[in-house]
Amino acid sequence: MHPYLFDWVIAGHHFRPPTYGILLALAFSAAYFESLRRAIKLGEDPKHIENLFLFIVLSSVLGSRLFHVLFEDLSYYLSHPSKILAVWEGGYTLYGAILASTLAIVLYTRYKKINFLAFADIAAASAALGVAIGRVGCFAAGCCWGRPTTLPWGVVFSNPDTFSEIRNTPLHPTQLYESFGALVLFLYLLWRFERRRYIGQIFFHAIGFYALLRFAVEYFRGDDYRGYLFGGVISYSQFVSLVILPFALAGAIVYSRRPENQLGEAPKGKSSRKPSSRK
Repeated sequence: MHPYLFDWVIAGHHFRPPTYGILLALAFSAAYFESLRRAIKLGEDPKHIENLFLFIVLSSVLGSRLFHVLFEDLSYYLSHPSKILAVWEGGYTLYGAILASTLAIVLYTRYKKINFLAFADIAAASAALGVAIGRVGCFAAGCCWGRPTTLPWGVVFSNPDTFSEIRNTPLHPTQLYESFGALVLFLYLLWRFERRRYIGQIFFHAIGFYALLRFAVEYFRGDDYRGYLFGGVISYSQFVSLVILPFALAGAIVYSRRPENQLGEAPKGKSSRKPSSRK
């Protein structure tokens, strides 16, 4: 793959922008502009999206790193504490970013006294697009690699700068599996957004379907250093998926029945709107 977009030598120094970093920035940017577009269309104050974007970026980076250190490779970092802050060497967990950014939205909306689920709907749809783009960056860098496979679409990581610990062997392109699944989820959420019946529907559908996607993709992951539970039965991420699924289902059932959350049937071609996020 291509861990770096290019390698230019300028005044004797190598200029090598990391592909993962570039695509991660693109993922956040695409999610931001999609959220802004959606907020304006729904009549929400775009300043909230601008403010939330900063909090989401910071919380995502910190949360993904913290989750990785605590739950996926704690023994290594206890032995090498200086590596905890070595973020340039990789070591992020998407679930940590999702959980931390959700908490950031909760705290922000409570502070501003606006409806959490209204903005969670907007952010969730955009996040799926961000995941679809970001996982392509993982593929380029070679992180989150898959198990060996004999399938014709197996990919080989041979670049000396790749993060993959399994080289010159066909592997499941698990990064692309998740990227494609997230793209399908994003398109579904766009379709559902125009037809949502209650505030929070997009959020609960997004986390529920992503949990299913992540649970399935984990079976093809080959980076086993992340650790497993119950004697190797499931990974940490699969355990988180199992926790999120009933939460998403319960949330969808409860909030779909609350009168104050109802949006009704949207006119064809138009989004359901309700000034529920106002103070």
